[in-house]
Amino acid sequence: MAWTESSTIQRSLLEWAEEAGWEHVPGDELPRDKHDVVIETWAREALLALNPELADDPESVELVLHELNQAVLDAHNGLVSANERLTVMLRGDHSFTTIDGRHVPRRLIDFKDLNNNRFTVADEVTVNGAAKPRRFDVVYYVNGFPLVVAETKTPVKHQVSWVNAAKDLHDVYEEEYPNFFATNVFNVATEGLEFRMAPIRAIPDPDSEIWAPWGSTEDDPKTVTGPARVERAARLLLRPETILPILKDLVMFRHARDASEVDIKFLPRYPQFEAALVIHAKVLAGRPGGLIWHHQGSGKTELMAFAAARLLRDDAVTRKFGSAPTVIVIADRKDLVRQTAEMFETAGMPRMSVPRNRRELHGLLRSGEPGVVITTVHKFAEAGHLNNRSNIVVLVDEAHRSQEGKFGDAWRAAVPNAKFFGATGTAVKDKDRSTFKLFGDPGDPDFVMSRYTPEQSIADGFTKPVIVEGRSVGFNLDKEALDEAFDELATEEGLDEEEKVFLSGKASHIETILSNPERVAAVCADIVDHFLIYVAPLGQKAQVVAYNQRLVIAYTRAIEAELERRAAVMPDGRLREVGVVMHVADSKETPKDHKKYLLTPEQEEALKRRFKKVDDPMSFIVVTAKWMTGFNAPIEGVLYLDKPAKDTNLFQTITRPNRPWKNPVTGQRKDFGRVVDYIGLAKAIGKAVAGPKAKDDEEDELNVTDASKLAGKFVADLTRLLHLFGGIDTSDSSFESLAEAHERIPEGGAQRTEFIETYVALQTVWEFLDPHPMLRPFKGQYFWLAKVYESIRPKDVSKTFLWARLGAKTTDLIHGHMSDVGVKSNLSKTVTLDAAGLALVKKIAEQLKLSERQTPESKADDVYQEVLDSIEARLRRRLADTEGPAYQSLAERIEKLRAKAIENVADSLAFLEEALKIAQDVVAADRAAEQGGALDQLADPKRGALTQIVAENTPPGLHKIVPDIASRIDSIVVEVAYAGWSASDAGDKRVRRELRSVLKEYGLPIKGELFDRTYEYVRENY
Repeated sequence: MAWTESSTIQRSLLEWAEEAGWEHVPGDELPRDKHDVVIETWAREALLALNPELADDPESVELVLHELNQAVLDAHNGLVSANERLTVMLRGDHSFTTIDGRHVPRRLIDFKDLNNNRFTVADEVTVNGAAKPRRFDVVYYVNGFPLVVAETKTPVKHQVSWVNAAKDLHDVYEEEYPNFFATNVFNVATEGLEFRMAPIRAIPDPDSEIWAPWGSTEDDPKTVTGPARVERAARLLLRPETILPILKDLVMFRHARDASEVDIKFLPRYPQFEAALVIHAKVLAGRPGGLIWHHQGSGKTELMAFAAARLLRDDAVTRKFGSAPTVIVIADRKDLVRQTAEMFETAGMPRMSVPRNRRELHGLLRSGEPGVVITTVHKFAEAGHLNNRSNIVVLVDEAHRSQEGKFGDAWRAAVPNAKFFGATGTAVKDKDRSTFKLFGDPGDPDFVMSRYTPEQSIADGFTKPVIVEGRSVGFNLDKEALDEAFDELATEEGLDEEEKVFLSGKASHIETILSNPERVAAVCADIVDHFLIYVAPLGQKAQVVAYNQRLVIAYTRAIEAELERRAAVMPDGRLREVGVVMHVADSKETPKDHKKYLLTPEQEEALKRRFKKVDDPMSFIVVTAKWMTGFNAPIEGVLYLDKPAKDTNLFQTITRPNRPWKNPVTGQRKDFGRVVDYIGLAKAIGKAVAGPKAKDDEEDELNVTDASKLAGKFVADLTRLLHLFGGIDTSDSSFESLAEAHERIPEGGAQRTEFIETYVALQTVWEFLDPHPMLRPFKGQYFWLAKVYESIRPKDVSKTFLWARLGAKTTDLIHGHMSDVGVKSNLSKTVTLDAAGLALVKKIAEQLKLSERQTPESKADDVYQEVLDSIEARLRRRLADTEGPAYQSLAERIEKLRAKAIENVADSLAFLEEALKIAQDVVAADRAAEQGGALDQLADPKRGALTQIVAENTPPGLHKIVPDIASRIDSIVVEVAYAGWSASDAGDKRVRRELRSVLKEYGLPIKGELFDRTYEYVRENY
């Protein structure tokens, strides 16, 4: 029997639904006409059961059903607005008209006792009425209202995925039958390998964070994957205990503020759902509060909105405390209050207040007014006691920062009986402070009520990994001359010893080094160079963190000068701009240069909006304290860090670029956030990202990747992939070569899975590092693997993925600016010679299947000697049997390699890279000898392939000069070809002309098969 969607994931969804309490009814047995959305008989039964007063008022019952159906039909005029209206109705918050003209709320679903509802899951539900009948795979009905639609695809076809299911829902079903989605809570798309959920009108995208996965914060993302994750997600999400709380309290609508926006519906992610329900449960249980420790950038502000909505909408909270609750949301900065208030307001939060000053806040809290109050921690200063109520719930954002000490004491004294919940991405635990003890409930494991780790957030796609690139900004110091000059100064000024010590101490501050004009110029030149090569082509923006305000201004001017010197313009020709955000006091003491950057809150908000727009030339923001934390701009792709920082501040700073982002113009998505470290904070960054341990024995969880470690990973993954295709010439792009490659990775086999998983990882590293010099020796092999992958990848999604990874970057990277780099990457910054070298040695040993005889205590020179001896021993064994040109060539390469001087880390790694290439060639030569053949050409695979093409197409008698012809072709093409030549008419004509010139020089035909094959090979490989 063939695997189909109905026999696999669709059947499983039905089985899991029945186990969760849903009654399965086949779609064609539902008591409905095929054009009906609501199953009216069931809706009527629920309406009468939940509203007994309607038993003797059949006319009012008909009016309710009529108004419901009219709202459903109105979806043709706007699905989101109709969905919002019906959400209010289904919650029981809408007042329906009675036959005598009154307006009375009606209950359509029992949210308190779920047993009072009818839960039905139906498969193959057909809907008629539009141009073509449509059939929904699985529909989840509550009291006759279709609340969830699940579209499934088969898990065994490479060309389909959950994206295809999502496209069907968004592009076809919601367009043709919007009325069927008028009562929808969310949609589900799955092929059994991935599971995603989303609100109506969510655009499908392979990397979408809106089409979100579901799961549990208790699960390990490394072990709960694939079909196991799908089953876990379905069992957790597609059950009444999850769907109905989302419908009742956690569905929100963000309304358009102007004509450029549209209304959208948004839903909680699973960590937000879990935490909001736990907050609600703790309040009802009378617990003191709790600590929410969720990764930076994973949506803590939205979590507060969901929690507040659930508390304010629940009658049980009001009954328990005798009155409706007051929810206080506390931030530690005015700009965060504005951001939070804007989010709550657009989400339609009821009864929201933002006090303008302390007096307003104190009066509001003394009055006991229910609703949401959003304020800064500073407004509690000198508040004293304000209110004894126990139904006050305080939600504290960025709970690790200024929530201790006098400010923390102030707001706890103001509302002493409140419940205090702290949300943070960077919990603090040291000898003076502990976020765990300040907010943690002793009843929670390790004082944490909800933990969502960086690993979970990255695996779910809600945040991106952070790549740290080390930079070396060195300088020479003539200490003797400096001491002599200082002594002369002390003598001239009559300084005593104590004064000399004081003065030298002040001058030895790090600012002295950082403010050196030459250093400022070199760092800013490197910043601009890096930005233009890696960041600007992606449409992303940059943040620069400088040591102090004086250096903020110096960096701003230097970057502006570099941008102007390089004519760094936007696609529309406008010069890129640099903005400044810093605290500037409006006083007489403020330097004139600083006053230029004095911004009102409105001006700062306008600058922030400019920075977030992909088509705005505001490309850099330079800061020293503001916007280092609490600033959310997904378009930020890189943070250039030239200021010492540590612990929570450092973590907050380096996670600025970790937000997912999609370029609205190119469709390209962010794969990584980048931090370029000019200050040498690698170890501090690792410590900051790991954070304090909730348990003493908990392992550090790092999510910072060093660029040089990625280079080592690239070599390792490449070697693994090449093992799958041992014996195949990777310089051969013929159909025969491709066919042979396919035989090694048969569809459905473990080798196919291994190849896909490893290649995707390899491709990600390539795209991040390119144009790293380490990639050059492996370019041909990588492109060959890329073509193999392209030939087997899922076709429907390939264009999206291909463009997301290669589109704008491949076409727009400005390689020519590399010559202007003033500050070099420093591989030794975060990875030692031994660590990087031994990693490559291990790969060489794996390639040669040799034991690794070196020890961690081995000196560098010993390691290199081991490498050479291992390869040379292998060669000697073969040379004893044959003096073939392949082995002789390898021996010569060993001698050249031995003559290389090993002076620093970069040279050492280059040495080992070359050794790995030689080791791979040794393995190829061994294999050829064992099969009874010999390899004539190993030194240059391009020329070897050209030799074969020329040899097969030259007249007898010319074979002796075939290598010369191939060498000549190679040298000419290398000279005249350039990046992108094949896409240029002029470049293509020049290569063709020079190619014909070489053939003519050797008396060979300039037309026909020889020319065609040679040209095609050149086009593929140069």
